[in-house]
Amino acid sequence: MKDIIEPVDTDDGLFHDGDPSTGAEGTIVYAKIMNALQGGIIDIQTENKNILAEAQMTPDPSKNNQLLTAIKAIATAIAVAATATAVPVGTPLAWPSTTPPDGYTIMQGQTFDTTKYPRLAKAYPSGKLPDMRGQTIKGAPDGRALLSQEMDGIKSHTHTGTATATNLGAKTTSSYDYGSPTTSSFDYGSKQTTGFDYGNKTTDAQGQHAHTIDGRNATGRETLLTFIGSIGGIYVTKNTTAAGNHAHNVYIGAHDHWVGIGAHTHTVSIGAHNHTIDLGSHTHELSINASGNTENTVKNIAFNYIVRLA
Repeated sequence: MKDIIEPVDTDDGLFHDGDPSTGAEGTIVYAKIMNALQGGIIDIQTENKNILAEAQMTPDPSKNNQLLTAIKAIATAIAVAATATAVPVGTPLAWPSTTPPDGYTIMQGQTFDTTKYPRLAKAYPSGKLPDMRGQTIKGAPDGRALLSQEMDGIKSHTHTGTATATNLGAKTTSSYDYGSPTTSSFDYGSKQTTGFDYGNKTTDAQGQHAHTIDGRNATGRETLLTFIGSIGGIYVTKNTTAAGNHAHNVYIGAHDHWVGIGAHTHTVSIGAHNHTIDLGSHTHELSINASGNTENTVKNIAFNYIVRLA
């Protein structure tokens, strides 16, 4: 590009028209200045043509915006190149719209053409993009596979909950008269007692007694006993001696008894009463109810993740 040409050689460096009526002379135009002007114009045109060529355009005399169009195209290409250098292909980028910019796609777990986008395939050899909806990015810890998904989780921890120990003492229930309830009737039938051998039992010796004998027979006639028993012609009775003390042995033997219980009911008198319950000093276990969101979150703003297709 040529340097800036020198101005015309006048007192003010400007061209002036001549005036024949006053005799004022116009500025003399020398070849030097005209050649400089011509060279400058050609130089500018050459520069502009090179700009069009960079944008893969050719001069079109019917248009007067080619230079602007070319500059925009070159600027876009420079921005794309700068982005490719600054942000490698495959990097998820936050994008505040549901429509991705040209050359990008929203990462929703879809597959892509690895032949058409070889640079993207280097980042995702499987040909499938991660589904970044509802996901955050985490630096991979040692031992974890890249692009592996980690589900929701809370670091293991414990809670301590203790109720204050209180001695509730002995409590008395309210009094209530249950009256005399009657049990239901049931026929127990005849029950047999256990067999037992009682052996031989001896009665006590209380058999002493006497008998009185009348000396007359059934017709009233005197008998020998009458004579023996008469004293001075008076008939009397005689008694035997009291020598009859004796005892008996009774053999009871092994046997059992049948007891007829029969159908019957019982009446139980419960009466008015109350109960005393000793609660004593004790503690209670607490069950803490679950609360919170359906997942672990921090304050966030939703964006779409996009990735460059290249």
